[in-house]
Amino acid sequence: MKLALCAALSLLLIGTAAAGQGNVSIGKLRLADAASDACFANCASQNDACKRVCPTTLGAPCQSACDSQAQTCRESCRR
Repeated sequence: MKLALCAALSLLLIGTAAAGQGNVSIGKLRLADAASDACFANCASQNDACKRVCPTTLGAPCQSACDSQAQTCRESCRR
């Protein structure tokens, strides 16, 4: 949910700024880059939060699960 909200907000802000530009293709590329950057940043933030809640006794399996979720998140950013 946070990812969708962040991406939508980024698209709205950048889309408004790009609307005044004459070259639409450059604006679209910048918009795609910004949305992608926001997506990757969100994945990193979620991964950090996930690892912070891992208990000490289950540290390795928990962190591995967090890394797996982060990988899935990053792959979804590339689509």
